Amino acid sequence: MQIGLDRSSAQPLYAQIAREIQRRIRNGALPPGAKLPTVRELSRQLGITRLTVHSAYEELQAGGWVEATVGRGTFVAQRTDPAQVAAGLGQELSARGVLSDMLRMAQLPGMRSLAMADAAPEFYPLREFEKAVAEAFDTGTQVLSYTSTQGEPLLRTTLVELLRERGMRVSADELVITSGVTQGLTLVAQTLARPGDVVLAEQPTYLGALNTLGTLGLRVIGAPLDDHGLVVDALEPLIQAHRPRFIYTVPTFQNPSGVCMSPARRAELLALTERYHVPIIEDDIYAALSYEGPPPPPLKAHDNEGLVVYLSSFSKALFPGARVGYIAAAPQLITRLLSAKQAMDFCSPALLQRALAIFVQRGWMAAHLRRVLPRYRERRDALLTAVTRYFPSGVRWTAPAGGFCLWIALPAGISPTDLYLAAIERGVAFAPGDVFFVGPAPQPFLRLSFATQPPDVNAEAAEVIGQLLGTQLARRALTRQAPADCVPLV
Repeated sequence: MQIGLDRSSAQPLYAQIAREIQRRIRNGALPPGAKLPTVRELSRQLGITRLTVHSAYEELQAGGWVEATVGRGTFVAQRTDPAQVAAGLGQELSARGVLSDMLRMAQLPGMRSLAMADAAPEFYPLREFEKAVAEAFDTGTQVLSYTSTQGEPLLRTTLVELLRERGMRVSADELVITSGVTQGLTLVAQTLARPGDVVLAEQPTYLGALNTLGTLGLRVIGAPLDDHGLVVDALEPLIQAHRPRFIYTVPTFQNPSGVCMSPARRAELLALTERYHVPIIEDDIYAALSYEGPPPPPLKAHDNEGLVVYLSSFSKALFPGARVGYIAAAPQLITRLLSAKQAMDFCSPALLQRALAIFVQRGWMAAHLRRVLPRYRERRDALLTAVTRYFPSGVRWTAPAGGFCLWIALPAGISPTDLYLAAIERGVAFAPGDVFFVGPAPQPFLRLSFATQPPDVNAEAAEVIGQLLGTQLARRALTRQAPADCVPLV
């Protein structure tokens, strides 16, 4: 098996091998049941170590692409029929239902999924993080014990320096370490509000936030969003009418739209919330993923009244499995958050916190971002080029300067649900736009996330979606042209 390897690439050799074998399985060059070369054979053919080939095969097996049997070898797995998969999906087109669908589809071999806004596994900084974990172990057995509810002191002091680079002046005592942004949002929301209370959220907005807030029994009211971010002029009537407990926003590289709130809007939002003394929950998880220069300062950097509660995590910039996020908030709120955190899970894992602090302090975080940002930009550009080429006229989309998401506005009359199910049958997945809205969407939308797929797969997926869109539009045109008095033949 001949595989071209780029030894100067930042992508590890094992990941290059795994990706190439995945590509051949997808296009049918390696059919189900085909036997792969042994580790010894492939290492000799490619001039690499057996460990590198073994790592590639392990990744393929973990993803369900191949099956290994001791004594027999490694074989391409039997592929799941996309039509059978589609039959079990789309049963609940709510935030919770689509989240479940997305997680299932991400594990299906051959599925070209643009549904999850996740970091790409082949870019995970495995070697550096392994070193950080080993160094954390060397600091003593306390990393395997309970730690402070507020979080490992080393990580909090490290975060103080990171946040200072973003223009924020916070102390270690104004930080709480959480199990990802989801736990951070849960802690803040249940501390600031009670079931039945009204909260405001820009719409469209992150479907995970809608799921969390809905599960807590909060009444979410949507505020409009445009190309410059949250429409602040529309907020004041909503604040006056509903007296919300807080406003949730993703001002930088917003999920799902990818838009960035303008500096003028940021200043207007802070002035408005200060006037009415309404807290803001700022979700800043995508700020590190900026492709066109540094991201704008967060709202928290200009928070003079202590009304902004800042959330972020390492999930998007590094890998989601770390489950380490953090909250920056005013001291009086920190005390209440610690009580809620202690009741929820007592503390976040000490080992991961210590390892992440070491990872950042050694400069590995900065080096990782320098490596991956050009790769993510390449994937974004490939998807933008493909939608420009393959999508029919009348379709519009955003061109995000950061983050992982393209937001696609479809012509009236297109059914996102039908498109969603038809795409799955063709081995392509995306997130239907309806689930990002508090109520009915004003028009059909879909979200495409480009980070987890190589440029060629992003292009293939866009081509399939473009063909399906063309089919739906042609069918709609025929329906409109049909005479009103037509009687179907039986």
